Amino acid sequence: MPHPQEWRGYELQASGDGQRLERWNGRVVLRPESSALWPWKESSSLPAWEGRYSGDRATGGTWKWRQPLPDPCIVSYGDLSFLIRPTNSKHLGLFPEQSANWNWIRERIKTRKSGSSETKVLNLFGYTGGASLAAAAAGASVTHVDSAKAMVGWCSENARISRLSEAPIRYIVEDALTFLQREIRRGNRYDGIIMDPPSFGRGKGGELWRLSEHLPFLLDTAQEALSDHPLFLLLTTYSDSLDDIAQSMISKRLSCLGGSMETVQLSLTGTHDHQTLPCGLSHRWSGTP
Repeated sequence: MPHPQEWRGYELQASGDGQRLERWNGRVVLRPESSALWPWKESSSLPAWEGRYSGDRATGGTWKWRQPLPDPCIVSYGDLSFLIRPTNSKHLGLFPEQSANWNWIRERIKTRKSGSSETKVLNLFGYTGGASLAAAAAGASVTHVDSAKAMVGWCSENARISRLSEAPIRYIVEDALTFLQREIRRGNRYDGIIMDPPSFGRGKGGELWRLSEHLPFLLDTAQEALSDHPLFLLLTTYSDSLDDIAQSMISKRLSCLGGSMETVQLSLTGTHDHQTLPCGLSHRWSGTP
C-alpha cells in the first residue's frame, strides 16, 4: 500500500475509536474517522487536540477550537500547496491520502511521448483540486469540474499558491454528469479522466445522487469521453459494497481498449501509533502511451 512521504505541514498522528488525530500546520486536530475501528494505542501519550469536530458523522457536527488554525493555513506536498480551513462538515479542504494518486497521475502523463499532442485531463467531482494541480504540474491541460462554486474557487486559490496561476486549467461549476454529456455532444475528448464521486449527494435541483445506482452510467459516459488513445481513467470509492463492483465494471467496460487495470488501497500511517488507516480504494486503468 502506498504511503505518502512528501508532506510539509501535515501528518496523521494516530487513529482509533472512530477518530483520527492529525497535525495541520502546527495545530492538532481531532475529527471522526469511520475506518478507525480499533481502540487507541497509548492514548495517554498522544498530544491534546487544539481543534475538534464533534459528532460521529461527516455532517451535522460543530467545530470547537482551543487554538485556531493559522491564517492562512498552508500545507504542501512536493511542489503543490493547499489552503486549509474548516468547512461545515468534518473536512478541512484536503484529502492527504490522495497524494498517492497524484503521483500516479503525474507518472501516467509523463509516459506520453514527447512531440505528441497536448494531453487533456478531465477531473470530475474535483473538490479543491489536488488531482487537477498534479496533472497541470505534469504538463497537462486540465478541466476541473465541481458542482460547488466555493470548491472551484478554492481550487483556483490552491493553483495560485502552487504557482500554477498561468497553467492551462479550465474551471467549471457544473454537475459532473451533465457536463460530461455536454462534452460528448460537443465532440470534446480527454486523454485522462479522474473521478472521486461522493457516495451520496444532491444536485442543484435537489435531485438525489446515489453512486451505487449511478456508477454504471457514469463509467459508460466517461468511457465515451475518452480520446482515441487514452492514457488513464481513475475512480476512487469509499464504500465496501462498491469496491468489488467498481473494479469489475471498469475492467469490463474498458477491456475493449486494452491496457491494464489495478486497484490500490489508499492509506495513511500514524506517526505516533504506526497504525495504518485505510482511506478508500482507487481503481486505476492505464492505456498505452
